[in-house]
Amino acid sequence: MNWEKRFLKAADLMPYGLPRGAESQHLPLRVQALLAQQRETWPQLRNALADLQNVQTKPHQLGAARWLTQFNPARIVSTSAKVDAATIAARPCFLCADNLPVEEMALAFGDDYAILCNPFPVLPQHLVIAHRQHTPQSIEQHLGALLDVTKALGEEFFTLYNGPRCGASAPDHLHFQACRYDDLPFFAHLAEWEIEPLDEADDYVSYTLPDYPFRVLIAESDDRAALMKWFARATTTLAEVTHVEDEPLINLIAAIDEDCWIVALFARSRHRPACYFAEGDAQLLVSPAALDLGGVAVVPHAEHFARLDARPLQSIISEVTLSDAQFRQWIKTLEQ
Repeated sequence: MNWEKRFLKAADLMPYGLPRGAESQHLPLRVQALLAQQRETWPQLRNALADLQNVQTKPHQLGAARWLTQFNPARIVSTSAKVDAATIAARPCFLCADNLPVEEMALAFGDDYAILCNPFPVLPQHLVIAHRQHTPQSIEQHLGALLDVTKALGEEFFTLYNGPRCGASAPDHLHFQACRYDDLPFFAHLAEWEIEPLDEADDYVSYTLPDYPFRVLIAESDDRAALMKWFARATTTLAEVTHVEDEPLINLIAAIDEDCWIVALFARSRHRPACYFAEGDAQLLVSPAALDLGGVAVVPHAEHFARLDARPLQSIISEVTLSDAQFRQWIKTLEQ
């Protein structure tokens, strides 16, 4: 089944709460109707959302930051995903239209993207925004699309991107994700905490959060072109500092506040921590990506969930993100 056959039109969504008239084109309302339609017609998603209501969570305090660990057995598919070239080449792409479950439908976004419901959700309204073509995961030429969908979804959602070597379980197919803004602890900290200013230009500001458990680079702007220019410079200098020739290891989250974009860039030192590959009681199967670094760390095994407390969680986060010295070197290079 191709994309055109999967796209739901306004008339398809009206039985699921989409209003008539001009409001029928409002993306947040279309998303709510899509979620309702898919819950009713797609048993896999309906069961996954029911299971999500019963997942166990534990609160942790990482310094001043509030964190959650979530025992989510269904996420073993993503947490344990093999992303080497041979494995990827040997399996059908699960984001291509022809390979989706027959019940899975979508919303068209622009000419290039499809908005889908995530059948392995971490948060209640968990969306996937997939490119319609089978093109590799890369942010370099596609940040503009991420900003556009962030703005269209509005203030109730945030979007995220996981790099092909640090969290994307489909590194061969370009995609973003989106979840409800209020469901990620990071944004509460962003609203509450003092910032450390880094750069203030006419068309953007950048800063970090000194009390966050690792160094994160954040920029705000109402100028799409300026934000894209800043991002290109930030990733180019990060690649230099971390000595990589292609896309540096990054996760990012983005949100919109009125007409101002907020983009948080999580720079990585490695994909998975050493405890992921350990054996016996030393193993903790945690594979951090954007949601984990934003305050919801997913653990698919019950025993590992029981053992994971604040100390090893902080150790994992520190291991897979830049050290303070590396971050300072990056910022110094960026400001030159």
